[in-house]
Amino acid sequence: MSALTLGWLAEHGEVPVLAVDADCNANLNEALGIAYNATVGGIRESARKEVQALKGVSKQEFLDLRVQAAVVEQKGYDLIVMGRPEGQGCYCFANNVLRDVLDRLAHNYRNIVIDSEAGLEHISRRTLLSVDYLLIVSDCTVRGIRTAGRISALADEVALPAKQRGLIVNRVPGGSLPESIAEAVKATGLTLLACIPLDQDVAALDADGEPVSRIPPESPARVAMNELLAKLYAVETEKC
Repeated sequence: MSALTLGWLAEHGEVPVLAVDADCNANLNEALGIAYNATVGGIRESARKEVQALKGVSKQEFLDLRVQAAVVEQKGYDLIVMGRPEGQGCYCFANNVLRDVLDRLAHNYRNIVIDSEAGLEHISRRTLLSVDYLLIVSDCTVRGIRTAGRISALADEVALPAKQRGLIVNRVPGGSLPESIAEAVKATGLTLLACIPLDQDVAALDADGEPVSRIPPESPARVAMNELLAKLYAVETEKC
């Protein structure tokens, strides 16, 4: 979904865009079909080992330089990958660096798309200080929907500002929610923004490790995402 969103933004002139893979198990680049050479987590390790040997360079300056070098430039968007610390390193520092990176880079981009991990980490650590759209994605299971509800509750707990918050249910068989899932969605209190159909085109490409750019334009999943993004940006345009 993050990769499809990047494609839609580029196609509609909402550029430049910064794509942030904030999952310690980095894989957004695979969905985009591009490679990267460095991660925020790896830079954290380099800072610990190398900055002492550099004269006249502060740790922050070192981090800024390395992060800038780690940005992968593409047509219409750039990519930065969080990754993970090496060995037994804590993720706290990497999260802090990522938050600083977003603060420093945000003014350079019209849009920022953050592909977060499937959990509460970035909400609880407040990696994201504010967002326009908090799109919580669940698979089509009651357990997944309940997890989405807990993520939303945690966003309230830490007072995460968001202009709009809602739920996307992914891989929905037939494109419509079973009654048990619809009831679970209602119990979360979240606005249901979209149901993304279970799509064999996406499944086949994913099985072969192919990027989302090869998903056909008429693919049900792509069509549903395009409709959602057009709706979200139309709302934003009307507000402006």
